[in-house]
Amino acid sequence: MNLWKVFLKFSDETDKVLELFDAKSYFGGYLKIKRSYFNALTKTIKITKKYFTKKAIEKVVGPDQDDWTLNPWMLLMVKDNEKKKPFWFFIKREKDLSGILVAIGPKPFAEYNNKNMQEAKREIMRLINYIIAYMNKFNCAIFLPNFLP
Repeated sequence: MNLWKVFLKFSDETDKVLELFDAKSYFGGYLKIKRSYFNALTKTIKITKKYFTKKAIEKVVGPDQDDWTLNPWMLLMVKDNEKKKPFWFFIKREKDLSGILVAIGPKPFAEYNNKNMQEAKREIMRLINYIIAYMNKFNCAIFLPNFLP
């Protein structure tokens, strides 16, 4: 398994390191997320208190052990309110304001989605869309790089 390491540093000076699993090894490539998704996510953040953004991404190290910190990252940490199951999506934004799903986590979620590649793609895209469509079903923290103004 190829791992991405995301180092989080919060405003209260607490630190956390997350290991996320490279999406390419699950799907044979990175999943593209349309710009319209991020527009809808922004609207959702504005209308619900269960979703929030915060600067916290301090450093990113890729599976190649290179420093990928200076990229426009988003880490969505989502928890299903009914099943109490967390899932994480690590997304790199592109110049055209679309995005690429780079990694997923935590480990139980990644292992669950490692069974059937086609089904895993559908399941992940369904979850990504559900985050917007069923906002009362989830709590969502969206972490952005600390270097942003």
